Amino acid sequence: MKRSLKIVLGVIAIVAITYNITLYYVDYHMKQRINQKKSYHECHKIWSARGIYANKEEQNSIKSFSKAMKVGYKGLEVDFYYDTFLDKFIVSHDKPTKDKQGELHYNLKNSKLLTLQELFESLGENGYFWLDYKNLDRLNKEDTLKAIQRLEEITKIYHIKERIYLEGCNPFSLSLYENAGFKTLLSFHPLPEDSPFTSISSNFFKMIYYFSNTTALAMQYGKVDNPKYNKITERNLKGIPQFIFHVPTDKELIQNLIQKKDIKVLLIGKDQSVNFSYFDSCTN
Repeated sequence: MKRSLKIVLGVIAIVAITYNITLYYVDYHMKQRINQKKSYHECHKIWSARGIYANKEEQNSIKSFSKAMKVGYKGLEVDFYYDTFLDKFIVSHDKPTKDKQGELHYNLKNSKLLTLQELFESLGENGYFWLDYKNLDRLNKEDTLKAIQRLEEITKIYHIKERIYLEGCNPFSLSLYENAGFKTLLSFHPLPEDSPFTSISSNFFKMIYYFSNTTALAMQYGKVDNPKYNKITERNLKGIPQFIFHVPTDKELIQNLIQKKDIKVLLIGKDQSVNFSYFDSCTN
């Protein structure tokens, strides 16, 4: 029993020492690592999630995105899948269903599939795009390289490659896109403020960010009274470009967040169409 306890304590000690040494190393070298990355840096930090829409069917459509651009949004968050059979990027939030023949069926827009290429051709002349890559982590390397080649082709339109950010939770796959010259967002979900492991959680992802080849971090804000983006997370991730989504529709909170230097982009609300395009951190 005593021997088992010693082994457990020894393992805990090794893990703690490794964690602290790695954290010290990352913090020491982080400044140089961050300065090599160029992220979005404008005062219009609030982008539109899925556009401005009247119902669920209208989400992620050219119509909803056009409305968002018209009211003044500088960036759009778009949900999409890469279909390996079609070799196309399909704009859709919900996971496609599969029929008995194995064919995938996505949400239709105006009774047809909407592709990223069509979206870029319609709206790509101006603005930025936060692309939520829904099946990034389910593609093998061969399909990922095929997708990168396809994305290279369609982003030549209006030189849009410089204005898109690909979001996913697989740092290895994201690195392949980053190596191809695309900007990427490593998505993670830090623990809420009341968790005793909040600091460890955010530091862990800081380490992943440092050792991976990604542009910025993307994270959920959480609840107003128990946020995942909190003072501890803010302190631990200082200096890292951050894209925050599902921010509560609290005007005072939003006004506070857009003033923070490390926060580059905000998406307001969760599964709701709202207009906060008039909020910015621009100085008159």
